[in-house]
Amino acid sequence: MLNTRHLKVFNAVCKDMNMTKASNELYISQPAISKTISEIEEYYGRTLFERRNKTLLLTPDGKRLYEYSSQVLNLMEKMDQSMAEANQKDIVRAGASITVGTSILAEITRAYREKCPQTQIVATVDNTDVIERALLDSKLDLAMVEGDIYSRAIQTEPLGDTEIVLVVNRDHPLYGRENVTVEDLKDMDFIVREEGSKTRARFSMEMSKTDVRWYAAWSCHNTQAIKNAVDAGLGIGVLSKLSVRRRLQTGRFWAITPFDTPLTLHLHIAYRKKTYFTKALDEFKEFMLQRFRLIEMDGYTN
Repeated sequence: MLNTRHLKVFNAVCKDMNMTKASNELYISQPAISKTISEIEEYYGRTLFERRNKTLLLTPDGKRLYEYSSQVLNLMEKMDQSMAEANQKDIVRAGASITVGTSILAEITRAYREKCPQTQIVATVDNTDVIERALLDSKLDLAMVEGDIYSRAIQTEPLGDTEIVLVVNRDHPLYGRENVTVEDLKDMDFIVREEGSKTRARFSMEMSKTDVRWYAAWSCHNTQAIKNAVDAGLGIGVLSKLSVRRRLQTGRFWAITPFDTPLTLHLHIAYRKKTYFTKALDEFKEFMLQRFRLIEMDGYTN
């Protein structure tokens, strides 16, 4: 019969695909690690690892066991925490990719805390690929993302849409212009996200359809840096309307729309398939959906 020791050893090996590192992390001998893995393989009658050129690789059976064991250990950790402390708050570990994380995660978290003070939201904001890895490793319960999720082990649900816009400050020559064409952007400086971001890729793809070459004067890993640079008059910012909606409403920024069709980003809620949804987690997910609809209704006007 397997026990939690078997699962902890197996997960430690999977973490770095290295038995020596697992041995050091768990403070047990490497032969004991190997023996434990053999016991699991014998119990299920399945090979969990392959060895290729001194490198460990998970077999399909190993990958399936890793998905289940990660969730089991995560749930047991939550159970232990809940039972060990009196009046323990429910904990929801929420993640977000950078655009939605810097735009609305804090707002949603604050509103939810006012409604459900007994639940603690622990947040992580990072690039979509980092958030995806954290979901797979059961370090996050769910996340809001605008980038693509590639793992079949992760379930996604539509959250809503946001539009990519080009924004300028009051001193920019394009501020207040209603009819801006792509030709008007010639020789302009642009302030954009880093290579690999969904926002930059979508904008770059649209510009490639034109004869106008564009120049990235600033390349930033977060939206706040872009907004600061636009505030300073250093160029045209390329951002989601979601992230600049307050500045657009107050007139601090102006959105220009030189393309024939809007550049839409689809946002999703993501979580591991077969995730056990506690009452707190389920309530927070529904709250995120409801709150985002309110944000959409709030409008993104200039």
